[in-house]
Amino acid sequence: MGKDLIVGVVDNYNWDKIKYWANSIDICGFEGHKALIVYNMDDETVKTLTDKQFMLIAAGKYEEGKGFTYPHPSDRIMVDRFFHIYNFLNLLANPEEIDNVIITDVRDVVFQDNPSKWLDTSKYELIVGSENLRYKDEPWGANNMKQSFGQYFYDQMENEEIFCAGVIGGRYASIMDFILNLWLICRGTNTQIPGGGGPDQAAMNVLLSMEHISYLTHRTNPSDGWVVHAGTSMPAIEAGSGGIGQAYKQNPNMSLPFVHEIEYDTKLGEVYANGKKLTIVHQWDRVPHWKKLVEETYGE
Repeated sequence: MGKDLIVGVVDNYNWDKIKYWANSIDICGFEGHKALIVYNMDDETVKTLTDKQFMLIAAGKYEEGKGFTYPHPSDRIMVDRFFHIYNFLNLLANPEEIDNVIITDVRDVVFQDNPSKWLDTSKYELIVGSENLRYKDEPWGANNMKQSFGQYFYDQMENEEIFCAGVIGGRYASIMDFILNLWLICRGTNTQIPGGGGPDQAAMNVLLSMEHISYLTHRTNPSDGWVVHAGTSMPAIEAGSGGIGQAYKQNPNMSLPFVHEIEYDTKLGEVYANGKKLTIVHQWDRVPHWKKLVEETYGE
């Protein structure tokens, strides 16, 4: 059996932006491979990550003393990262040495527990995490779908639960196929969506709505202990995070029709959902108390 692989993508991130993610991987007990696809990065950060035994894969080129540089416009990175991850996985000399792949954002993701432990319990080929709202109830998501693929596809998706592209897990071969299809769907869209973000999350949710993919996919919510996407959690909304948080501050009585009933708390500096410790916390900086805990636990 192979080892699992965690891979992220960074552009113009120094160690201060990467350290919480990187340190959490080491602290959580993960024993697999850890890699970063790099667009632009200073050489000091390169050396720090290399010393910590991260594989660094250049999307452009690397020069000793200068670091990584990428010659193409950065506005495509939101989409092109999926091709570069696919290409990296496709070029591995010994793919049989990889079991599961966990693709995550970097700046606002930490691992509270070894993800391999959770993945070993899953019988699915793909694992995604819910934002716990449907498209019709989440302003950013609704706009993102409409702007990415138009009113027709929004009408198809408005009653569907939203799943976040910030953390995607799965078996090596299946995740390669999935992210390649995600990238191909996005090629015909704008890479920067008015209102924020790219078309990647909308494309992922359209893929997840397809019946043959749905059979392969574990659609988790925070109570499963895999991941919380905190930006649409009640603690973040109460803190005024994002468009939905601002709307809530103006109208605390507004309807928040969450798909799942989730209660969050913290124990020993870690975040729990319905009494279960979360393996991954994404968008931890949206909740002031969680931000303080993460910085104290995983910062240097």
